[in-house]
Amino acid sequence: MPLFRLLCCLIVAFAGQQASQAAEVLAVGTEFAHVFERTPAGEFTGLGVDILKALAKRNGDTLRFEIYPWSRAQWMAENDQAQILVGPYKTPEREVRFSFARRAFYRDYMVFYVRSGSNLDWDGNYASLRAYKVGVILGWVYGAQFDGMRALLKPETANSLTNGLNMLNARRIDYLASNMRNTEAMIKTLGLSNDFYVVDTTIDIQDGYLAYCKQAACEQLRLRYDEAFEQLVESGELAKLARKHKVRIP
Repeated sequence: MPLFRLLCCLIVAFAGQQASQAAEVLAVGTEFAHVFERTPAGEFTGLGVDILKALAKRNGDTLRFEIYPWSRAQWMAENDQAQILVGPYKTPEREVRFSFARRAFYRDYMVFYVRSGSNLDWDGNYASLRAYKVGVILGWVYGAQFDGMRALLKPETANSLTNGLNMLNARRIDYLASNMRNTEAMIKTLGLSNDFYVVDTTIDIQDGYLAYCKQAACEQLRLRYDEAFEQLVESGELAKLARKHKVRIP
């Protein structure tokens, strides 16, 4: 076979392989400050959005985003209604429901917020919190040690971060367990920057991932995106995107 004809055949075969791998991808999540958000104009933005756009482009996929309440977004990925869930922390229970990316793409610091002027602190000893009311956000994961102490703390549950901050401001709770990324953005939005402060001792460090549905097609998608993600890391593009969105990365 002449060389020119052989090259043409190889190009056509490669293009056909790429086309056969291309997928329709729906990525869902809830509002995560700087990670997965939607502007008033309807544009999706955040580190997770930019990463997925880069991964989809490298693989020739068609990509859509949708924002739902966190429980609904998880249900959709678990029940094959969406291919990707954006941003969950990894837990043994969630690993049963989803296939997690090889690497995390952002890092959160879990901390306690208290009211300004309260002079409250924390030394890392959970027993010292028994005399206080501790608030948590419904559906949030705070790390194995904290979750193991829930029976001791008997925390009050807020149905959203905004609700939790309002409970703290109204003195219904003394400590609010949250992450700095979401909370600092929310406090700024609410105009409450002078009303709260962060306790120095960190509860835990949690890494956020892309998680995939358990279907075979999602597993193939995960493998392709894991490979493309490594290229983002090695090229320095991930670090560049993280700086753009002011998000910590592992």
